[in-house]
Amino acid sequence: MKARIILLSILVAIGGCAGSKSSSEARKIRFGVEAGPNSGGIVENTKMADIAGAPVDGFSGATSMGFHTGGHALLPVGRNDIQAGVMYLYSPQKFTYNDPVHGYAGSRDLRLSQVIVPVTYNFNLFTRKFIPGTLSLKVGGAIEYNMLSVTNNGLNLTDYSTNKISAGITLGIAAMPFRFSNNACLGFGFDMYKGGQIFDDFYNRPEFAMPSSSYMKFSVIYQFK
Repeated sequence: MKARIILLSILVAIGGCAGSKSSSEARKIRFGVEAGPNSGGIVENTKMADIAGAPVDGFSGATSMGFHTGGHALLPVGRNDIQAGVMYLYSPQKFTYNDPVHGYAGSRDLRLSQVIVPVTYNFNLFTRKFIPGTLSLKVGGAIEYNMLSVTNNGLNLTDYSTNKISAGITLGIAAMPFRFSNNACLGFGFDMYKGGQIFDDFYNRPEFAMPSSSYMKFSVIYQFK
């Protein structure tokens, strides 16, 4: 709920900036695509002290490298931009249960697929030296639709539930150093996200502080002319 309130506040603030277009007439809306590796997904609880009687290694998680792909549009606002898009992000993870006190043993392989709608305000840096959009700092929010596939390995594992919708805040940077003769651009981006809880079980309860969602992603970006 807190993440959704933060996201709504960010979107309202971004919308309030849209009236400042006096210096954006020479620039037009640009469309782009991106793809690359990412790490993250479900942030599991690592504080076993939250679980009465649970051993230190009663529950643990491991994250493998995933991938993402998507597209976006850039709307000029003065010397800066509003960026909105749609992205697919895949994150494989594994949870291991080894808790004889509560009788849980085994593992879960999780494959998290997400359709994400990020909206950011991009501050274009060094615009006196570079064409706006060459180097940008991105601040905003994202809404996630979560699709989780789970494979259980073990005789006795905890019940679990998932949240289909989550939201949070995102921060990133983009550099577009390669500009072609047709005015298309090629570059790179790095983004971080922190949002609401996706997965809930005996060791990852809503009242605990740590369970949430996050990712870091590196992108190769191509913007059309």
